[in-house]
Amino acid sequence: MSPAAVLDSTVPPAPSTFHKIADLKASLAPVTTLFENGDLDKLETTPEPLKVPQSSAETVFGRGESTKYEMLNQPLGQRRSLKVIYLGGGASGINFAHKVQTKLQDVELICYEKNAELTGTWFENKYPGCACDIPSHTYQFTWNLYPDWPKYYSTSDEIQTYMNKTVDDFDLRKYFKCNHEVVGARWDAATSHWILKIRRNNDPNDTFEDWCDFFVNGSGLLNAWKWPEIKGLQDFKGKIVHTAAWDRSLETAGKKISLIGVGSSGVQVLPALQPTAEHIHHFFRSKTWITPSFAATYAGPNGTNFEYTEEQKETFRKDPIAHRTYTRAIEHELNKRFKFVIKDSEAQAEILEVMTKEMKKALNNRQDLIDVLVPDFAVGCRRLTPAPGFLAALQKPNVTPVTTGISHIDETGIVGLDGKHYDADIIICATGFDISFRPKFPVIGHNGVDLRDKWADRARGYLSMFVDGFPNYLTVMGPGSPSAHGPLLASSENVSDYAMKVLHRLQTEPIKTIEVKPEAVAELSEHAQEQLKTTAWSSNCSSWFKNGKKDGPLDSLHPGGRLHYFASLANPRWEDFNYEYSNNRFAHFGNGFVLREVEGRDLTWYWATGDRLSLFEY
Repeated sequence: MSPAAVLDSTVPPAPSTFHKIADLKASLAPVTTLFENGDLDKLETTPEPLKVPQSSAETVFGRGESTKYEMLNQPLGQRRSLKVIYLGGGASGINFAHKVQTKLQDVELICYEKNAELTGTWFENKYPGCACDIPSHTYQFTWNLYPDWPKYYSTSDEIQTYMNKTVDDFDLRKYFKCNHEVVGARWDAATSHWILKIRRNNDPNDTFEDWCDFFVNGSGLLNAWKWPEIKGLQDFKGKIVHTAAWDRSLETAGKKISLIGVGSSGVQVLPALQPTAEHIHHFFRSKTWITPSFAATYAGPNGTNFEYTEEQKETFRKDPIAHRTYTRAIEHELNKRFKFVIKDSEAQAEILEVMTKEMKKALNNRQDLIDVLVPDFAVGCRRLTPAPGFLAALQKPNVTPVTTGISHIDETGIVGLDGKHYDADIIICATGFDISFRPKFPVIGHNGVDLRDKWADRARGYLSMFVDGFPNYLTVMGPGSPSAHGPLLASSENVSDYAMKVLHRLQTEPIKTIEVKPEAVAELSEHAQEQLKTTAWSSNCSSWFKNGKKDGPLDSLHPGGRLHYFASLANPRWEDFNYEYSNNRFAHFGNGFVLREVEGRDLTWYWATGDRLSLFEY
């Protein structure tokens, strides 16, 4: 019998059209009876309980009811179907959908997004001046270079346009369900599936359950914004708004504004509002490095933004190689920056001297501003803040920096710790996010353990992706990610590539579950904390790298630069995982044939390129 016949003999025939019609009539019989009897009010509208099937690892590779091992009559490479649920519709979710579509087969992918539209942070953040501090041509997918970026640094709206165009150009929208928020997830060991609770349209009365073989949490780190803990916040009678939930109908021109915070959004809001506001009191207590723009070599004069000419865009359109070369040159400059964060190094001393000099110059050597703004900690201890126009705006006549701290808020404004009252029509809170890594909803793994509890004190993961006790679960840019170095899009692409290898292995081997070993998590954390002591990230300053603390473990960061992270993910260390098998671990070896023989593909692939061995070069 031919290999094709062997495979065909194992596949049940498709039901005939006649049988499908008969099945449909049978399913409609109860409704037909109610209609004929006039009893439509008795029609049950409550959704049926979720039916969770047996793992396909059992149905494709399992032993069935037999206690004796029997060879499976199928080729090596036979795939089982997988159902994957991805949480999130931001850049990482878009990339993940593209990877599944182009790299895997027989995978059902559903991406649940809580917002009304895709693009994640770029849909949510619409405050004045909102832009990416990473150059546009490196803030794009490696598989979809965009020649029409309007500026060197793009605004939120411009990035959202690119992301949505990518979704449509690559037919990815079919995978996403917007206005669907995951509000609970639990592992069902009996079926080896995750059971998720989904809320539609932010309606607590409109929920349903879904299941999957593999759950990917791509909700992101900076997506749970928070109000500052200031007494009297709700007593204010004017308009109060958070930068991460901006009201675009808010009129700020001619208003007295109090701006709280000097993080990445606060330093963008000030220069955007200063020209038209009556007066802005900018409240901040933390010092911060206001740096020249990232990849300033390719930016405008003195690191400023600039618009690409139509001629430049046309060059990128007609010459993709030139476009990619330009992109790689910018990225190369960003990748070189890791050496600057090595504590007490010559490079750190050099950049400390340069940046101190540049900030003082930009502040016109005003000692009052130098004392409250120029840091006395290492460059990189907090995330660097490129902020074109911020230092100049801070010195305008209609801007007053307030660094004494806030006592409370009353009906008409803010009261400082010095007892002074600052009248305001609008209070803007640029006060950041919950950066604890703890999920916003219950994620229940083995033995009823909630990930929110497991990560209550410390969030420790494996290469930013896995956590012990939670099988078939992966986070994108979780604890241990290279979030302090360079653009995150390329990092998330590397995570997706890793995930594709994991999913492909689950599809083609008799593996029901994959779960990182607790000792692997512990030993990686042990090494990471030692390595990170050598970096400026561990210096004495409060930062979101340390969950808002001045000292403490750096569980949030990868122990190295982004290139080190990419190399760490290149070849999965399969020995760091525990597996639950549905059969003999070699059952997928099957009947001696390989899938390409059955599918009629090239049988001499190993001759195509000569020496095919390609070892990853660190």
